[in-house]
Amino acid sequence: MKKLFLAGIVALAMGFAFVSCNESSKSDAPVDIKTDGTAVEVLTDIVAKAKADGANWTIDQWKYVYKQAAIAVKPLLVKLADLSENMTEENALEKLADMEKLSSEYEPLEKLMDEFTELAKGTENGKAVDEDKDFEKQLQEELGLPDL
Repeated sequence: MKKLFLAGIVALAMGFAFVSCNESSKSDAPVDIKTDGTAVEVLTDIVAKAKADGANWTIDQWKYVYKQAAIAVKPLLVKLADLSENMTEENALEKLADMEKLSSEYEPLEKLMDEFTELAKGTENGKAVDEDKDFEKQLQEELGLPDL
């Protein structure tokens, strides 16, 4: 009887261990966000998911979401960098007009990114990722994001 009782306790403990490990791996899974579509669609989905569940995300999940947001806004950043790099005295007015047009075109992205950043800063893990300069450099190099 003692052996049966002991075997039952061991089996129960192993069951708890398996369930616990399974639950922690679920929480470290990437956040299920839309990664295809327009930049506005992707960022809108990211903001909605951050509002709903961002407080429960791990640092790795916040990093994943930051990376997806960076991928979404990369075309804007590349265009802005290109316009500013190719600016000379002769074409400065033209380039500034192009920048102004581009910024008004991408205004919804800017608002969504601002909202996303505020949501991140409102959580412990999101704030840690937002302030992680090494992660920012790594992301910039990995995605080929320009310095602005």
